[in-house]
Amino acid sequence: MLVKVSSKGLITLPKPIREEFLVDKGDYLAVSTEGGKIVFRKVKIELDWENSDDVWKEYAAKKLADKNN
Repeated sequence: MLVKVSSKGLITLPKPIREEFLVDKGDYLAVSTEGGKIVFRKVKIELDWENSDDVWKEYAAKKLADKNN
């Protein structure tokens, strides 16, 4: 499938791909490269309701980075 990158760098995942991989509004995708390819992986983020937003954002960013390495 062919998608076009917008002037802001955005793309739309085609509906058949979203359905196949159960990607829905609000889901997170980790983006990386492998052998000259752009790779998207769906990741599950567990919410931590006891921490403030700033603490949570820092934690979530680190967790995403760790999963991609």
